[in-house]
Amino acid sequence: MAPAPRSSSLLPALVVLAIGALLPCLLTGGFQLRLAMLVWIYAILCMGFNLLYGFTGQISLGQQTFFAIGAYAFTLLQNNAQWSPAAAVVASLLLCAVLALALGIPLLRLRTHYLAMATLAFGLIFYGVVIRWIDFTGGSTGLAVPPARIGDAPANRVELYYIVLFCAGLVLLLHDFIIRSHVGRALQAIRDDETAASAIGVHVTRFKLRIFVLAAVLAALAGICFSIVSLRVDPSMSEFHVLVSMLTVAVVGGLGTRFGPVVGSVFVVVMPQFLVSLGELETLIYGAFIILFLLFLPHGLSGLAESAHWRRIARKPAGHAQPDLKEQS
Repeated sequence: MAPAPRSSSLLPALVVLAIGALLPCLLTGGFQLRLAMLVWIYAILCMGFNLLYGFTGQISLGQQTFFAIGAYAFTLLQNNAQWSPAAAVVASLLLCAVLALALGIPLLRLRTHYLAMATLAFGLIFYGVVIRWIDFTGGSTGLAVPPARIGDAPANRVELYYIVLFCAGLVLLLHDFIIRSHVGRALQAIRDDETAASAIGVHVTRFKLRIFVLAAVLAALAGICFSIVSLRVDPSMSEFHVLVSMLTVAVVGGLGTRFGPVVGSVFVVVMPQFLVSLGELETLIYGAFIILFLLFLPHGLSGLAESAHWRRIARKPAGHAQPDLKEQS
């Protein structure tokens, strides 16, 4: 885990969002814009995981399941119940919150790999239900998602991008606020030592359950955004590759950092585009990059940048104090 973020400024988060808002002006093709949307979608998914594991120390391997549940609920409410997109979004997030609450109350009694295995089993159960309940979920084929609309017309690529960016912006500001507040310090205390955190007045169970529910809701929001971009939901959204991508974002970006989910998502989405021309060597080189990060950058790119920033600040007072010492001598 990276050292705890200490900056109280909101400015870095606003700068990240400003860069995101300018991207459609800089990108030339629809494919590039789709990649940018995928970056923000993975960032939303991984910000929840960062709060849950990076700051609270609760390893859940079921985030990709909530990712799929949010997308399926959003699609089914529109297709079968004829709900409006806004109502379907709210209902889908509430559904995932209630499901996470019901799941978290018994499961959060478990720790470390026991919690990881229990949440992974939950994902396997969901996948089995979705793949076999063909009349309701479409089975392995999945379901078509109604196109997002702005007024009476379908949203174009740029409008879709700003919808995704708006969702990612809200999540980034919430993620940043939690990290910089007393809640973030309480979560870090739980991660470091639950017994000690409880002794200083932190309500461990309550915080763990709230963050588990919040992480599930953020995963569902990421799934909804993915569904409106891809216009399809299918069981692959809950498969192992989504979990691997999420863990890769955590490793590359840095667990327990402010902007690790965003930085790691850029790597996970963009890096394969540079390696695709290498054919069969793509997976080998990509895996080698991950190993190098684990060995030499255990706090990820964001953790490295934050550590360098605070080292520069820490050296400034010593530099100013040196002339005074010479004058006294």
